[in-house]
Amino acid sequence: MSGWKIELLRIVLLVGVTAGRIQSLASPFLKESFQLSSSDVLLEELITGPLRGRDIFLFVDEYTRFSMPTLPSDANTILMATHKGFNVGHYPNYCLRGSSYIAILLFSRTPSELFHHLSLSAAWNPTFLLLINMNATQSSMTILDHEVVQRSKHLVLLQPFNKGTINTFLVLTSFPFRARPHAAMSLWHKTYFRSDADLFLDRHPNMEGATLRLGSWCDDYPFIYLRHPSDDQCVGANLDTLTLIAAKLNFSYEVQKETQDQNWGALENGRWTGMLGDLVYNNKHLVINLFLVNYERWRDFDTTYPYHAEGFGFLAPLPPPVPQWKSITYPFTGIMWLAVIACTLIVSLLSALLPAVMEKDSVDYVRHILMVYGGILRQAVQLRGVEWLAAWWLSCIIITTAYTTNLVAFLTVPVYPTRMETVAELAQSHLRLTMQDYGNFVPAALKESSDQSLAALGNKLDLFTYELEYDPGFRGIRNREQVLIETYSYLSNLQMQYNATRYSYLMKEQIYSGHSAWFLPKNTPYTTKFSHLLTRLRETGILYKFFIYHFPPSDGQNQPLQTHLWHTASVQSTAPGWSR
Repeated sequence: MSGWKIELLRIVLLVGVTAGRIQSLASPFLKESFQLSSSDVLLEELITGPLRGRDIFLFVDEYTRFSMPTLPSDANTILMATHKGFNVGHYPNYCLRGSSYIAILLFSRTPSELFHHLSLSAAWNPTFLLLINMNATQSSMTILDHEVVQRSKHLVLLQPFNKGTINTFLVLTSFPFRARPHAAMSLWHKTYFRSDADLFLDRHPNMEGATLRLGSWCDDYPFIYLRHPSDDQCVGANLDTLTLIAAKLNFSYEVQKETQDQNWGALENGRWTGMLGDLVYNNKHLVINLFLVNYERWRDFDTTYPYHAEGFGFLAPLPPPVPQWKSITYPFTGIMWLAVIACTLIVSLLSALLPAVMEKDSVDYVRHILMVYGGILRQAVQLRGVEWLAAWWLSCIIITTAYTTNLVAFLTVPVYPTRMETVAELAQSHLRLTMQDYGNFVPAALKESSDQSLAALGNKLDLFTYELEYDPGFRGIRNREQVLIETYSYLSNLQMQYNATRYSYLMKEQIYSGHSAWFLPKNTPYTTKFSHLLTRLRETGILYKFFIYHFPPSDGQNQPLQTHLWHTASVQSTAPGWSR
């Protein structure tokens, strides 16, 4: 058939698909006894055309009959496997997921057994998936809706099409967020698809007004929280960020105020709880609360690129003030005080013994000792007969002048007691640790830690219920009995909310620090869309502006604290890689 007739039929097909009538358009021209004869040609055109230079993972079933096409001189690497008995454990991950290999599934019957096996493994997720139906008597449109197929970011189905002398394939793809997701691209012709970009379209250019359900908990300041305790409106830096992304990708979202099980999100006995459990069991699409990436979460969920770094901090009670009378001892160090006392005793002894040895008459020992102490008190005395004490007096003038000068400084500037700043110091102190019980991993992680200091903290950790808010924690701080542990930025906000800056401080060392990300169900095909936009907003500084905006206004002294909280990627961490 001439080229203009093929082009005309292609246009007619596209119009028909747009109207949602693919089946009614194509089925009158399909013959039940028709056996496609151009499968070998099709494979060769694919491998030498749009897939040229790409590695191929080719799957065939026992009903498919074809001969291996002639490969070009710069032949691709082609792995072959059969549907029956396929085991994902026999292949490395880079063959099963990602863009290293283009997966091609040849089938003449619906590969139900293969799909069932692949659905049991999260390892299967090729970026490029090409389905080729070799049976002209069977429509395979419904295969595009299968969960295993929808994992792939780029998806194409080649469906046999026969009309008169036309013996070719209909090229289809799936746009999952559209009302009618199946879309025909054109009839197959090697001149239409010269590169993989021509064949594999972006299936998620936008989300077509879809509504995403958040697995969220509005108690994660400043990322997502309730504007007022009596208000149901959730706000926060991450919600502001999501609003920008939603405008870009054309979707809306529903916020969940709190989780059903009142847990934050941890792996307990092989089952996820809290917000992460919502992704697995409750059909939620996205978690934007503060979760850091660790191995278990990376294994079981999709994550965006990191956008923030933070750990768990400690809010400790300020040590009791130093008694005022101790100020008289501060001008000299302990060693200096010992040296002054020792020298005074030695000089007093010499001033009493030397006259007794030299004069051999009755000696007024009290007078000689008082002359020594008179030098310390800078009292005027006559040194007749004891001129050698002039050196002592000169030394006393120097020492007492230094003492008086330092004393003025210490009386003018208050002296603060030494604070705990490290986990080791906290573990050795009499203070106990306290934390709100909302299903966090920290209590178990502390008790099971191989680090002696962390294990000691785990053994003296007290939990209080979520319903009590943080009142028990701050009561323990005021009584100088406990130290409150929580994520660092959340803890700084609690300190301001409870007006606790007068009697508490944030320790410098953090634990379980790492990089935070947003989480989606495993093998979500549009994860990279969120990652790209979130990274752009991070690089342009917009996320930082949102973060600063949600801290309460202050007299300007909070700006260094806000900046420090945002740039906590450089904090010292005892055990990195965890989160709330």
